[in-house]
Amino acid sequence: MRPSSVGPKLLNVDITTLFDHQWITIGWALEGAALLWLFHRVPHPGLRLAGVGFLVAAFVRLALNPAVLEYHPRAATPIFNWYLYAYGIATVCLFAGAWLLAPPRHKVLRANVPPILIGLGTVLAFLLMNIEIADYFSEPGSTLTFQFSGNFARDMTYSIAWAVFALVLLVAGIMRRARAPRYAGLALLGVTILKLFFHDLARLDQLYRIGAFVAVAVIAMLASFAYQRFYAANAKEPGQAPPPPGS
Repeated sequence: MRPSSVGPKLLNVDITTLFDHQWITIGWALEGAALLWLFHRVPHPGLRLAGVGFLVAAFVRLALNPAVLEYHPRAATPIFNWYLYAYGIATVCLFAGAWLLAPPRHKVLRANVPPILIGLGTVLAFLLMNIEIADYFSEPGSTLTFQFSGNFARDMTYSIAWAVFALVLLVAGIMRRARAPRYAGLALLGVTILKLFFHDLARLDQLYRIGAFVAVAVIAMLASFAYQRFYAANAKEPGQAPPPPGS
């Protein structure tokens, strides 16, 4: 084989290897955010539609594609892995897309796009958190699997992480006076408390059970505080009457 023909073939192999698996998804997410940024400079509706399409496609590929968990075996280093940068970059691009499409640029095919992109980004962030927990407790070299029983540390890690995520949603909803994150935070917090009572506590020794009850009490108090702020935020929203006493 002549030396001149080796270079293009090697370059073709390297490009094919680079733009594979998670790199395709990262490219779509970055392309979507870049197109929405370009839309500010060149206000063509096609750029906005294509940008949103790329972002939604990146979300679908990460959230609704089971094969994504089999792209690579578990690495020896937990947390700082390809899940972190793949899901993290896509999440940041979704939030950036929502920011770039602030009013009056928020309508795409008559749909209010920023809340949709924020919702998709929040789902990806929640998935990333759970994937990192599952990856941390998986055996090196194995594929990622989700298990919610058989390991006390893993089960409690899931519960604590869900509770923290729920409180973050509540605080974000209160600060932005947005109903969707508040309702989602309350729902997730309710699911977390049910998991603690009916799954985690049922399999603990007495000493660990006391500690878990303390954790449940702390979560309940924080939820109560957030719930009161939830009603206060509702009362401050224009066009709404304050909540009745005792509600």
